[in-house]
Amino acid sequence: MAKALVGKTFVQEEKESPSNVEKAIKKAVKMAVKEALEEGRRQAEKAPSDTYKSTERRLYALPDLKDKVEADRKYLADIKEFGLSSHSKDIARFKGSGQRLSDDDLLEAVIKDVERRIAASEHEIQEVEEALEPLTNDPYYLCVSGRYFDQKSDDDIAVEIPCDPSTVRRNRGRLVRRIAVRLYGVEAVK
Repeated sequence: MAKALVGKTFVQEEKESPSNVEKAIKKAVKMAVKEALEEGRRQAEKAPSDTYKSTERRLYALPDLKDKVEADRKYLADIKEFGLSSHSKDIARFKGSGQRLSDDDLLEAVIKDVERRIAASEHEIQEVEEALEPLTNDPYYLCVSGRYFDQKSDDDIAVEIPCDPSTVRRNRGRLVRRIAVRLYGVEAVK
């Protein structure tokens, strides 16, 4: 915010001169824009340097994430119905924070944490599936789904398509690069 004049508070300055208020607002907006740009730069630095490999990791993880969401949903239903077991890792994690929690507060904290994990996993699943959706009609889509979701070899995929294994590799690379663009935007083009 704008600095107060010597011997005056910001409130006094505001009352005396509306133009100083405008200056303070402009300065606050400039600071907010600068902070937003800085945050964008920090986020860009966090972006994976190799979007192709990152895309592959995300594709390989998709079936396991779906399994994890189902397991977490079952766990959530169990703790909502039966409460926490005394041997739960979640109890140790929340009690180890040094804060005293009642049993109800502890249960609520664990439920919120599990719901947060489910939401994060579901977001990742949705993001990857949305990136895959437009490519499902590609004649070589099996190059992606067979490899990452069904753990098939290139030779097995080539027999199913039918084509040469080198065609499988080439088309999988083409499709993964397209998926990477859908997941990472311009970072995948560089």
